[in-house]
Order: sequence, then structure tokens, then C-alpha cells
Amino acid sequence: SLFRLGFYEHLHNLVYSPPDFIYGHYVLGNILYKSEDFKGALPHLEKVFRANPSFEIAEVLGLTYLNLRQLERAKLLFEEVRIAASKESPQLHLSFSQAYQRTDYPLEAEREIKRALEINPKFLKANFFLGFLMLEQGGSERLADAGAYFDAELKLNPNDFYSVFFRGVVAGAVNDHPKAIEFIKRALELNSEKSEVYLFLAQSQIEVGDLEEAETNLRKTIVLEARELEDGLQSRRTHYTLGRLLIRTGRREEGEKELKIASQLQLKNIQNARDEISQILSGVTKNQQKAANTIPEVKMPPERIAQFEKFRAYLSEILAQSFHNLGVIAVQSGSTDEALTRFASASRWKEDFPGLNRNRGIVSFRAGQFEKAVSPLSRQLTSNPNDNLVRRMLGVSYYLTKDFANAVQTLKPFEGTITTDPELAYFYGISLIQLKRNQEAAPVFLKLAEVSQMNADSLFYAAQGLMMLGDYDRSVKEFRRVMTINPVQDKASYFIGQSLIRLNRFDEAEKAFQRELEINPADVLSKYHLALTLIERKIETERAVKILEEAVIMKSDYADARYQLGKIFLERGETARAIEQLELAVNADGNKDYIHYQLSIAYRKVSRKEDADRALKRYQDVKAANRKTDSPMGNNENSPQ
Repeated sequence: SLFRLGFYEHLHNLVYSPPDFIYGHYVLGNILYKSEDFKGALPHLEKVFRANPSFEIAEVLGLTYLNLRQLERAKLLFEEVRIAASKESPQLHLSFSQAYQRTDYPLEAEREIKRALEINPKFLKANFFLGFLMLEQGGSERLADAGAYFDAELKLNPNDFYSVFFRGVVAGAVNDHPKAIEFIKRALELNSEKSEVYLFLAQSQIEVGDLEEAETNLRKTIVLEARELEDGLQSRRTHYTLGRLLIRTGRREEGEKELKIASQLQLKNIQNARDEISQILSGVTKNQQKAANTIPEVKMPPERIAQFEKFRAYLSEILAQSFHNLGVIAVQSGSTDEALTRFASASRWKEDFPGLNRNRGIVSFRAGQFEKAVSPLSRQLTSNPNDNLVRRMLGVSYYLTKDFANAVQTLKPFEGTITTDPELAYFYGISLIQLKRNQEAAPVFLKLAEVSQMNADSLFYAAQGLMMLGDYDRSVKEFRRVMTINPVQDKASYFIGQSLIRLNRFDEAEKAFQRELEINPADVLSKYHLALTLIERKIETERAVKILEEAVIMKSDYADARYQLGKIFLERGETARAIEQLELAVNADGNKDYIHYQLSIAYRKVSRKEDADRALKRYQDVKAANRKTDSPMGNNENSPQ
């Protein structure tokens, strides 16, 4: 307004006309400080402090240095204040600590509180402030330390409400919920009008199964929050917790209403943040348009740009948190797709929002969306290499998306203990094989076999790996051990047969495939390979044909079964039937060169030269292409060849 402009002009005249008019500097410095124009406030506050070095001015000047990230100047100022004091006092160091804490210098804040306690270990509130700082800044790693300082404060002042309450919060955070309930109930005796006390009490009561009391306290929380809060953030959490409790106790309809309220509150917060962003962007656009119409070369001052960027970062944090919370609600409600959509929105605002990458990755993984799980899990593991659950999921995701190099790199830290997780050992070992690192894979599967002699499922993984490595004798031995433990183990006899085929022990392989078909008569792979054992020994051709015909009835696009039928018919001089089967085989799978080759022979037998030449050319092309993309595994164990 014109009045305010006139007021600033008047102050400016007071400050700059008579150079020694300290009061004008004091007033203008304080106005600029409260407007968060710390750079503008600094010269005025320094001038006032030099003229009148009071503690009040020192405190504001110190906060100004810290807000401008001039830490060393703030330290020198506080040291000057300390020296000027007649003697060191705990209160002085607590004041310094609060200045550091307000400006996000937690290490310096902690140092000052500890200095206060060195001067007077019984100084009231010092232990509480140190515990609270550790709880706020230290995360889960310093919960025990925070609890110890709250205990120390309570020895000095047993009725300190905040120390009692936060001691309960710490107990709940380490899952000691009976102790949490004890402390939080004591806090309620000291102050029964704080909504968060009822909320934390209810959360611990839910954990110990006292659902009736928890519900009562959640409803009390909602009543108190209606009086206390404007932003709705705490209310969202309360309605969400109540909704989950109601669903758990069989009142799904009522619970879903509470979850809907929580979701609406979250969306309201998102919309409020969006409105703020829109207003800011609108203002910036109008200012730029106005500048363009008057002074084309005008640019926003660096300080203004910095302020805008700071505020944008603040709003991005709010939006990321809001979408993340909506994602968590959706997960708890069983709406996986909605949860992933919400997490993706949160990531667009702030990719490194705490907990987002972990939650997004885990939910994607459990939904079977392994490609989408890779990026968030990878970011989470980069920020926390000790998160073993994330490491496992990321390694498995890489394996299932055929990124074997990254699977090996991710799972490598587990190598020493990986056989305790047979499935993970299998993924790790197979990835090594795919990378042609068989010498590294062999010890994994040998060790897994050694420790799994009484566990059919684990031994099954080991035997498969040994088969992939080409150790067929050992794989037969371990698969047979699997059958001893579990005589109806699916696919064990099938893989025994596969290994025996590679050892040219076709008579034993025949028996193995017959056993598999006794367990699972619909196993078309075993049916095909049973026929193959007869074909390779050139015995019981009619039986082989019958088995192959049963296989193609079960699986009409079974290319290899039709190929074998075509070969048999061709050898018997039934060329028309051979061509029919081989053409069907090509249509089912045109990437198998040997089928094209056999078809070219069949065409040539009936003088279809052009067709024969075309089939032969196709054989040569496919063979060349297959040679370029040949897998280090050779033929997959499930391939019906």
C-alpha cells in the first residue's frame, strides 16, 4: 500500500540521514528480518550490535548469519557472547542450541546442549531437548539414546508432560507397546487436551490387540483435532487409522467411510498446494508479461529466483508427501493399481521423498510388475545399501527381466549366505550361467545341494542348476534324492529324464518320463520326450507316433512334436503326411532352422523344387540368425527338443 511505501521511505530517511541514528537501523533490521529478507537485514543488525552488543540483538544477528548459511560467523558471534558473559551458563548454551536447531544445524545444536549438561547435569529441560533433537534428527538409529535422555529428564522432573509423552513415543517406535501405553497414559493424566497423545495411545493399543480402547481414543482424537488443527494432516492420519481398525473388526462399510475421509483430506491438501503453485506461477507470469511490455531486458533478481526456488521445493515436498500418503492408503485398501499411480505422481514432484522409492518398488514387485520395480528399488538401494529386503527384490527383478549382469552385481553381497534362500541362490546361479561364468555358479549349486539334502524344494533348485551346468550325473543323483523325499514332486522325474537323454541313457530316461506321466498325465513335455527316447533308439515306432499324436492333440502348436512326426512319415515314404506335419510345425514356430531343412527335403521328394529352394534358403537365414543370438544356456531345459 501507499502507506507502507511511505513508512519504508520514512525509515530509510531515519537510517541514512543521521548516520548514528541506531534506533532506525534497529527497527528496519527487525522488519527485514521478520520478512525473511536476511541479506537486507544483516548490515542494519550488525550496525546495531556494534553500537549496543546486547544478547537480544546477538540472538537475532546469529539467526541471520545462520539463515544466510554463514555458520562460521555465527559461531564467532556466539563465542563473543559467551566470553562477554560473566560465566558460562547452561541457559546460554541452550539458547545457542535453539538457534542452530531452528536453522537446520543439528550437530551444532547437539554439541551446545551437551555443553549445557556438562556445566549442570541437572539443568531442567536440557535432557529433554537433547532427547527430542535425537528423536527428530537421528531416526531409528538413535531411538535408544533419545529414550535414555527422556528418562534422565524424568528423574529430575517426573511430571514433565513432554518428556513423559515422548518417552512413550520412543517405546512405541521400538515396538515396546506395553511400555508405550504406560507412559502415554501418564501423559494423559498430566494433560488430557492434546489430540496427538490419544492418537499415539490408540496406535500402541492396536498393536497389543486392545481394539475397543483404541477406537475410543481415536474418536477422542478426532474431536480434539477439530478444535486444534487447520491443515488436516493429523486428521487424515487419524481417520485412516480408525478406518483400518473398523475394517479389522468386521465393520467394513464404516471403515471404508473413514478411509474415504482420509483420502479426501489428503486430496484437499494436494489441491491447496496446487492452488498455491498456480497463484505463484500466475503471479510470475503476470510480472514477466508486465516487464516484457515495459522493459524487455528486465530479469528477476537472483535473490527473488532463490526465494521462488525455495518455495517451489517446499510445495513439491508437500505434494510428494500427499500423493505418497494416498498411495499408502490405497495399498492398505487393496487397490494396488491406484497405489502405484499415486506413488508415480509423488515421484514426479519429489523422486527422493523419504520412503517413496521403497514403497513404490515393493508394491510394484509384489504386483508382479518387475520392470517398473527396478528403478525405485535401485534408487532406494543406492541411498541405503544395507536394505536387504530391497536388495533381494531388486536382484530378483533384474533376473526376471533378464538383466543378468545387474542381477549378479546386486546379489553379490549375499554370496556368502545365499544358500539360506534357495530361490535367491537359484536366480543368482542361473544369472552367472547366463553370463558364461560357470566356474562361479558351480559352488553356489553344489553348496545348495549339500545343505538341502532333507528339503525337496531347495534340493530341486540345486539339481536344476547342476543340470544347467552340464553336470548331468550329479543332477540325476540330486533329482532322485528329491523323489525320495517327495515321491510326487512335480517335474523331478521329467528333469531326470532330460539329464539321462544328455547322457545317452535313453532306456532309463524312458522310465523317468513314464513316472512323470503317472504323476501328471497332462504333462505334454514328458509325453514328447517319452516318444523321443523311442525314436532315438529306433524302437516301437508306432508307439512313438501314437504318443506324438496325443501330444499335438493336447498342444496343437507343438512344433517339435509335429517335426518328429514329419520325420517319421518321411522315412516311411508317407511324404504327403510328412509335408502336412512339417508345414504345421513351421507355422507354429518359424525360428527353428531344422524344421525348414526337413521341409526342404520333403518338398524335393515330391519335385516341388521352388518350394524346396525357398525352404532351404529360409533354413540358411534362420540358422545364421540363431547363431548370432545363441544363448549361453544352449537349449532351455523346458524346450521340447
